[in-house]
Formats: sequence, C-alpha cells, structure tokens
Amino acid sequence: MKKILLFILLLIFVKPLFAHHKIYGARVHKGDREISWRGHFDYDNRSNKNKAHIHVAEIEYAWTNKWQSEIEFFMRDKYENNFRWYKTEFQNQYELIETDAWAAALYFSFNWYREKGEANEIEYKILAERNFLGARNIINFVFENEFGSKAEGSTSFKISFLSMWDKPIYKDIKFGIGGVHSFGQLDNFDSPGRQKHQVGFGFQKSFHIKDEMEYTLFVGPLFGLTNEAADNTLLWNMELEF
Repeated sequence: MKKILLFILLLIFVKPLFAHHKIYGARVHKGDREISWRGHFDYDNRSNKNKAHIHVAEIEYAWTNKWQSEIEFFMRDKYENNFRWYKTEFQNQYELIETDAWAAALYFSFNWYREKGEANEIEYKILAERNFLGARNIINFVFENEFGSKAEGSTSFKISFLSMWDKPIYKDIKFGIGGVHSFGQLDNFDSPGRQKHQVGFGFQKSFHIKDEMEYTLFVGPLFGLTNEAADNTLLWNMELEF
C-alpha cells in the first residue's frame, strides 16, 4: 500500500517538464485502468508565449476490448493570468480493427470550457497504429468543432504522430520521435507561416511496481518549425497503470 501511495504522489507532484496534445494508441484491452499526469512548458523569446504551461490529469478505463472511456481535467497558466482549471474533456474511443501488425480506432470527445467567452467543442479523431521497423508507429488525425452561440470558424484540423522503438537504447530506456501539426480550418488552411508545427524526440522508461501495476515516465523536447509555434517546448507524460 505504501508503494502505491508513493507512486500516486509522484504522479501528481513530480514535475519534470508528451505534451497536453496526447497521441492516442488505437488498441483497447478490456479492464485496462490508468491515471496520468501530463503537460508542457513553453520557452519562447516572445513574452506572451514564454513560460506558458498546461497540465492535464486523466482517468481512463476500458469497458470492453473495443470501448474505452476517459475524463481529463485541464489546468493552465496563460500570460498575466493565474494557474487555474479551465476545461474538462469527456472522451470515448472505439477500436475498429486489431491485428498483430496494426490497429485502427475512432475517438470522440466533448470538451466543456469553464471560462466565460470560450465556446465548447466537439473533437473527433481517427487513430491508426502500425508495428514496423522495430517501432510502434502511431498517427492521429484530429478534427475539432466549436458549437453554441460563442462558436467561431469551421472544423480545425491537426495531425500528431509518434514512433517509439521497442528496443531500449540504455537500461530499459526507450527512444521515440514525434510531432504535432496544426493546419487551421479544414475548409481554408492557414498559410504555411501561420500554421503551427513542432517536432521533437523523447525518452520513456517503465517501472514495475507489482503484478498488474506499472509506472511509466516520458520526457522530451519539441522544437517549433513555424513562427506561430512556440520556439521550444519541454513536455512530459506520467502514467500509472493498474
């Protein structure tokens, strides 16, 4: 019991600085349970972007071998604002197909904003995963729609990806590369200079606690490729599976 409490405390309070844009695997396994803490910290030469950070607490449960649900609580500190809880996401994921080599799934989320002036969102994704060249390769196609009286614009479109190699590079530490790419509205993409593109790498290590309980830590940097993106982002993802 003491070990469980210790790792829950680590999950919540340790802050080594994968971003709040989580990259979702397509596979679902009945009975999987997970709590996680993830986020990112931006470094930029512009004061309105520098030191912005977001934290996300998540609870996840797989009801069947096809259906998984999650709830996420988002907290952030924007320029000249206090750190606060600003959004809650209610998510469901449904696996369409799974083989040894690849899998695909659909994802749906209702995003409820607590702040005045912010429109609620519906978010849906196509998730694909393939084992290839010794790596687990995941790509997410992300679509977001605001709705209600405060809604603006049409459907926004993003792509995120992650390739994580199975073979450790040193003492069970695995290496991966990934990126997050925001193109703007689906019916009218932003010009290349106004799009947000970041790529980077990261390191992952898992710690076995006891039977059916494991703690995983991922840490890595992202680098901005366009002016709209933050120059540098330090991100983390901590998960406790039980």
